[in-house]
Amino acid sequence: MCRRNVGQRRGVSAIAGGAIVLAIFFMVIVPLVILMQNSYALFLNESNSRRIFDTDRMSESLTVGVSQDVITKKLTLLLSNDGPVNVRIVRVWAIDVVRQTSIPMAKPCLEGELLSLPPGGNGTLDVQTCVNGFTGIVQFLAVTERGRIFSSNKIYLKEGGLIDIVFPYTLTVSIINMKKGRMYEVYVTPLGNGKVSPEKFTHKATASNENVTVAFGIFPGNYSVALYENGKLVQIPEGNPQLIEVPDKQAVIFILNRGPIISLSLDVIIIAPKMVKEKSFFTVEVDVQLSDKANESVTITSVGNILVTSDLPPGQFSSDCSYYGGFSILPGEREIVALCSISVGEKGTGTKSIEISVPAGTIYGIGEESGISYTNEPESTTIKVT
Repeated sequence: MCRRNVGQRRGVSAIAGGAIVLAIFFMVIVPLVILMQNSYALFLNESNSRRIFDTDRMSESLTVGVSQDVITKKLTLLLSNDGPVNVRIVRVWAIDVVRQTSIPMAKPCLEGELLSLPPGGNGTLDVQTCVNGFTGIVQFLAVTERGRIFSSNKIYLKEGGLIDIVFPYTLTVSIINMKKGRMYEVYVTPLGNGKVSPEKFTHKATASNENVTVAFGIFPGNYSVALYENGKLVQIPEGNPQLIEVPDKQAVIFILNRGPIISLSLDVIIIAPKMVKEKSFFTVEVDVQLSDKANESVTITSVGNILVTSDLPPGQFSSDCSYYGGFSILPGEREIVALCSISVGEKGTGTKSIEISVPAGTIYGIGEESGISYTNEPESTTIKVT
C-alpha cells in the first residue's frame, strides 16, 4: 500500500516538472523568437526604406540655369526636374568662384521649403538679393532635400550686364615673407586679348613672415603680374612685374627679401616758430619718425623730458609739456611724442632766445618683431626761438 502511494507521488512530480519546463519554454523561448522575428522584420523594413531612399536620391536630376531680365537686370535661377522622382529644393548657395567663399555671408543665401518640382516640372527662384553689390564670377548651388547638390553655370557679373564665362585655367600668385602692417596689392594685366578675374588683389599682412596665395581665373594669353607694397613696386631679384604666358606658366611666386633686422636711429623733428613777440603764447610740437629703411614696426614705449630753456629774466618765461607714448609706428611714418606750451613775458634789454632740446635717448622704442631697442640720436636735437 505504501509503495503504491510513493509511486503515484513520483508520477505526479514528473508531470508537474514537465509542465514547469513547458511553461518556461513558452514564457521565455517563444517570446524571444517572436522578438527576433519582429526585429528582423524592422531591419528588413528599414533596409528597404534606405535602399529606396538611395535609389530615389541617385535618380534625382536637376538642371540649373541663370537668367537675367533685360530691363531690370534681375537675376533668376531656372530649375528643371528632368528625373523620374519629385525634387524639393531646400537651400541655394551663391559661391564666389575666385575666392571659393559663399556670398553675401557664410551661409546659404536662400533656405527653407523653397520649391517642389514633380518629374518634368519647372520652376524659378529670385536670387538677385544673393549678389547685390557683387562683381566677379559667381556660381549657384541648389541643394535638394535628399542631399544632392546641383550647380549652375559660372557667370561673370559686372556693372551693366551679365556675361557667361568659364575660365579654363587658374593662375596662382603667392607672396612670401610679408611684413606686418604692410598693404600688398597684386595686379594681373592682360597684354593683348587675354581675360582674367579679378584683375587686382589686396591684402594687409597681420603677422610677421605671413604668406598668402590667391587664385585668378584666366584665359590663355600673355599677362603682366605686378606686386606693390604700400603703394610702391617691390624690388626683387626675380624682377617685378613678371611677364607670363598662360597656359605655359600658371604660378607666380614673389619671395620678399627680409634681410637682418638692425636698430636704426629714431629721427626727431621739432616744429616751432623762428621768432615770437614779447608777451606772447605759443606751442612747440616734437615728432618722431622711423626710417623707411627699417625692417619692422616699432612701439614707442617711453618719452623722457624735453628741455626748454631761456635767457629771459626770471618770471618772464614758463613752459609746460605733455608727452605721448605707447603707440606703434610703421617704417616711414611720423607721429607726435610731445607738445609744449610756452609763455613769454617782457624780453627786457637785448635779444633773448628760447632753446628746445631733445637729448639722445629721450625717446625709446622696442622693435615689434626683433625686440631690439630703438632710440633717438645724436647727442641732442636743439632748435632756437628768438
